[in-house]
Amino acid sequence: MPNLGVTIPVLHTPGHKFGELAQLADGAGFRSLWLSEEYRNPFVMHSLTAAATSRITLATGIAQAFARSPFEMANAAVDVDELSGGRLILGIGSAGDDWLRAFHTSDASNVVARISEYVDVLRASWRYFQSGASPDIRYEGDWYRFEPLALNPWSARDMARPTIPIYLAAMRPRMLRLAGAKADGAIGYAHTAEFARRKVRPALAEGARSTGRDPSEVDYACLTVCSVSSDRAEAMRRAKLQVGIYVAVDITDPVVHLHGLQAEQAAIRAAIEKDGFAAAGDATSDEVVELFAIAGTPDEARKKAAAFQEAIPHVVLSPPYAPALSPEETEDSFRNIVETFGNAD
Repeated sequence: MPNLGVTIPVLHTPGHKFGELAQLADGAGFRSLWLSEEYRNPFVMHSLTAAATSRITLATGIAQAFARSPFEMANAAVDVDELSGGRLILGIGSAGDDWLRAFHTSDASNVVARISEYVDVLRASWRYFQSGASPDIRYEGDWYRFEPLALNPWSARDMARPTIPIYLAAMRPRMLRLAGAKADGAIGYAHTAEFARRKVRPALAEGARSTGRDPSEVDYACLTVCSVSSDRAEAMRRAKLQVGIYVAVDITDPVVHLHGLQAEQAAIRAAIEKDGFAAAGDATSDEVVELFAIAGTPDEARKKAAAFQEAIPHVVLSPPYAPALSPEETEDSFRNIVETFGNAD
């Protein structure tokens, strides 16, 4: 199946496994391989996947923008792009306000304006590297500025290509419009096909047209829970554990509200608060899984993936990695995805 990406769950995957699993996805013909940033640094881990692969696009989904300066992010992206021979997608997002306040002495206020300027400084940094460290490349915004040294002894920095594609994590209209206007793509998280058609695609198109772009120039990738097994009950069990957590967190509120699932969301939240994340599975219905996930036997999963692809051009299959699942179960889910959807040559 064309245009499918896949994620390696970073929390449940031992470091020595990243190269091996990346090689499987590369050999199976997947379009892209995505790593998120939960404790692990996605740029460090993608140095492992870059060394193990030759064709697949490597993507951060997402790297946390407000946890590092744009100049640092620009340099890290250039590192991986060089190691991979120009195969990186730099996917960035703000991360949650609670997370930023707890661990990064930052916050997610004024997120759209800050991300917009962040993108500007990323691109200014890359122009600076290629210019031979010209002091004429400057940027002055409300949140970020780029003021090079008059004399920089390090001079230019080699890059695998002049620029690197930037994708923005987006759920709400203003960020979606920004992605359409300024980025190379948008990254969705737990979007349903209906949400993609009714909310995401129109907002991306509106943003693209606002800057004279053709909406077809803007990619739209969505990380979608995928749980496949010859044992359908086991596939659904794993999917429910992951989907339940996604539905419970407030980032998915726009999708929950579109589908009128507030009561289901409240029940899942109550179960988690009472008995922990392992309770998410029993509190999540088959109907909710059908909306949010690609789950079932291999034949069922292929049909469901095709249905998602009608609304989302770049579906990224994400194996369940909920806390109640073991690393072995998560790796098994990844391997089942590769076996089901891969077209190894």
